Amino acid sequence: MSTAWIKQPILPVSEAAKNQARKRLSKMAKPLGSLGVLEDALIRLAGMQNSPTPSVDIARIVVFAADHGVVEAASYQGASPYSQVSTLQRVKTVLSGRGAVSIMARHLGFEMEVVNAGMAEKIAELPGLINCSAGRGTRNFQVGPAMTEEQLVMALLAGQEAVERASQGGVQIFVGGEIAIGKSISAAAITSALLGISPDTISGPGSGGSPEGMAQKAKIIETALALHLPTIKQPLQALRALGGFEAAALCGAFIACGQRGIPAIVDGFVAATAALVAVSIHPPLREWLLFGHRSAEPGQLSLLRAISGQPILHLDMHLGEGTGATAALSLLRMACVIHKEMILIDELES
Repeated sequence: MSTAWIKQPILPVSEAAKNQARKRLSKMAKPLGSLGVLEDALIRLAGMQNSPTPSVDIARIVVFAADHGVVEAASYQGASPYSQVSTLQRVKTVLSGRGAVSIMARHLGFEMEVVNAGMAEKIAELPGLINCSAGRGTRNFQVGPAMTEEQLVMALLAGQEAVERASQGGVQIFVGGEIAIGKSISAAAITSALLGISPDTISGPGSGGSPEGMAQKAKIIETALALHLPTIKQPLQALRALGGFEAAALCGAFIACGQRGIPAIVDGFVAATAALVAVSIHPPLREWLLFGHRSAEPGQLSLLRAISGQPILHLDMHLGEGTGATAALSLLRMACVIHKEMILIDELES
């Protein structure tokens, strides 16, 4: 098992198609720039799809599920009201069709699958579930690296394989989401390590955490950084030392999207963390990423600034599962239809 595929180049986007889309927008019967952020997203999407009138009718939402060893540590008690078993419960809810993202996918007509990237609890074979587990949860990053080199490779590959399945299905855009109790503390630790930001300023509420819990998370991150920062020389090392299997899978998926020429919508804090690692490896990958929303997690804003990401929505969502990106995708699909069908100024009757 190798990471050689990660070094494959990112495809270029079409500047000609972007210019054509920009020109069409300027000729539409509406005030210039009146669709706001959606206009920039349309232009960028046109370049990705090499079409002046892009479409996102065929989309796939992939939810990566995993667990974090730090959640089982005594020091984590009080940092969150949820335990690792909640990951399994949420996965079963999504697979049953009654989770938020599965309801959204069904009513919007988008494909969806759940990938077990490394859950702690055993789960039976269920329709819609892909098993690509890198382990039964990561290790507690306060006492050692969250994952081994082999586990990192396996998790990255889980993301790449998800994009390969999507590519074979002819998707026009990819949404990556995650279910993982402990994901926000892991994402905050990676963000702190890579951007040099104090844990106090980026430790957010996660899944219903209290102010006291946020302070406890910051202390845990400080302990982990004291252990790992001396050995972190590049982004993948930060991902291995502090990350989760779900973040590694998202990182692999984003890289594969750029290599396959598939636009991707980045969801919230965890997905943005994975995007930061992926873009640090392949700077041209930034052209293939759209940012779905700005979440309620304070650390995401620093990530968006670091990647120059302009979120389509700002609703203070922090559910995960890809829900924020899926909500943005519904608007983007509407924008694509408007862009294609709106009358042009020179077509108006005088």
